[in-house]
Amino acid sequence: MLVRLATRTGLLALLLSLSTGCTSLEKVDLGRVLTSGRDGWQHPEKVIEALELAPGDRVAEIGAGDGYWLPWLSDAVGPDGVVYAVEVDDELVAALNERVADEELGNVVVVRGQFADPELPDGEIDLAMTCLTYHHIDDRARYFERLRVDLSERGRVAHLDDRPGTGAPFRWFQSKDHWSEPEAIVGEMREAGYRRVASFDLLPAQSFQVFAPVQGDVAASDPVEGH
Repeated sequence: MLVRLATRTGLLALLLSLSTGCTSLEKVDLGRVLTSGRDGWQHPEKVIEALELAPGDRVAEIGAGDGYWLPWLSDAVGPDGVVYAVEVDDELVAALNERVADEELGNVVVVRGQFADPELPDGEIDLAMTCLTYHHIDDRARYFERLRVDLSERGRVAHLDDRPGTGAPFRWFQSKDHWSEPEAIVGEMREAGYRRVASFDLLPAQSFQVFAPVQGDVAASDPVEGH
C-alpha cells in the first residue's frame, strides 16, 4: 500500500498539472501536491480540524501504515494526550517505532494489534480513526462492535476510505475492491451499534464519516449531524 501511495502521488502531480475542470480536482491543492505530495490531496489540517481533537485526548489510528497521520495527531492532542498507532504487521510495527523515535513523538505509543482486536486500553479512547484501512478489515461489524469496549464515554470513530465513482485521475489509482461505499460503511457501523454523527465533503477521493456509539434509546438510524 505504501508503494501504491507513493506512485499515486507522483503520477497524480503530473496528471493534475495537465488537467482542469474536474470536480475531484477542485478539492486538490496542486501546488502542495508538487511540493508536499500527499498533503495536497489528503488535506491533513482540514481533517484534524474537522475531528475537533483537544489537548489531552487519547486517539488511536487503526492501520497506521507508515505513520503519515502520527505527527498531525500527536500535535493535536499535545504532550498530555496519547496517540496509539495500531498495526498488525511486524515490519510495519518496527518501522513505526523507528519513526516515532526519529521524530521524537513522545506521546505516540505503537501497538501490535490483532486482526480481530486492536489491543487498545478499555474505556480510554476518545477517537479511533482509520484511513484507507476500513476495506481491509474482515467482519467489520463485529470488529467495531468489539472496539466499543475501548471507547471512552465520549468516544467516536472516524473513517476515511476511498470511495467508488471517483472522477479521473483519482480513479486510475484505485485498485479494484480497495474502496468502500459510504452508505455501506454507515450500514455496517449501524450493525455494530453506532450512528453517523458527521460527514465531510473535503477530500477528492475519500469519504470522511464520523460515528458515535448509540446510547440509551437513541435510534441508530437518527439523521446525520455535522457537515
